[in-house]
Amino acid sequence: MLPRCFLRALVALSIAVGASSATATDSPGAVFDRYVQAVHATDMAAVRALISPDVERSNFRRCKPEMDNPTCLAFYIESTVVEPRAKLTVVNRRLEGDTVIADLEVRSSLYTQAGVERIRGQDIVRVRNGLIHGFRFVPDFKDEPTAIFFATLGVGPRAARPATKP
Repeated sequence: MLPRCFLRALVALSIAVGASSATATDSPGAVFDRYVQAVHATDMAAVRALISPDVERSNFRRCKPEMDNPTCLAFYIESTVVEPRAKLTVVNRRLEGDTVIADLEVRSSLYTQAGVERIRGQDIVRVRNGLIHGFRFVPDFKDEPTAIFFATLGVGPRAARPATKP
């Protein structure tokens, strides 16, 4: 049996090697594929290794002001797809410069708990030097299950609005 300090060092080294495995020659498509693989494997270390230190701020409402941008994005990804073990199905994907735009169908327990089987939307992922520099999910509110799910969160066209005074 290996000593704990050795095991910790080995884990730290494997994370560092994973983080340094992104190179300037990694195409945006390859980075997106690794992101999807990491989500499906529930491997947050691999997800974090793909996030640039200067990634754009996520607009995830549950991020706290004291979180830096990479922590906020990792928290968003962990909360919305990794922890609920989401399965992402890429329906269509296109590349616009350094940005991958992937039309997705996403299934997870988050959605079934809200009474829908799946949601649809787009992951828009900007990649530079083999790392994610921008990431956002845009729900397809024209899709009924998607609109229903996001309404339960108070988001989108079906979300309840406060009554206006006459």
